[in-house]
Amino acid sequence: MTWQTHQLLAIANLIICVGIGWACICRLNSEICKRFRVARARYTLLLGGAMASGMQPALWDSWPTVGSVLFAASVLFGLAINVVRWYGRTHPMRRKGDV
Repeated sequence: MTWQTHQLLAIANLIICVGIGWACICRLNSEICKRFRVARARYTLLLGGAMASGMQPALWDSWPTVGSVLFAASVLFGLAINVVRWYGRTHPMRRKGDV
């Protein structure tokens, strides 16, 4: 790959990972994450992984690949699909039929 391709992938990866980080911070401020440790741990680990992946060129002097950018995009897409579930008052791991 050329230098410009590496830079383009790094910028795309950083933008996607900032979106993931923003979603995780919003979720960490929610009532569910304040009450349940599993949800809080999940979004904290996802936030750390997103920031480590987004800052990959600066932290580890390595460029992101096409696969890692596509994976980050799919994680962001998965978070975006579940936005509707974020407004519920139940535990995120509990089904609606469970009491």
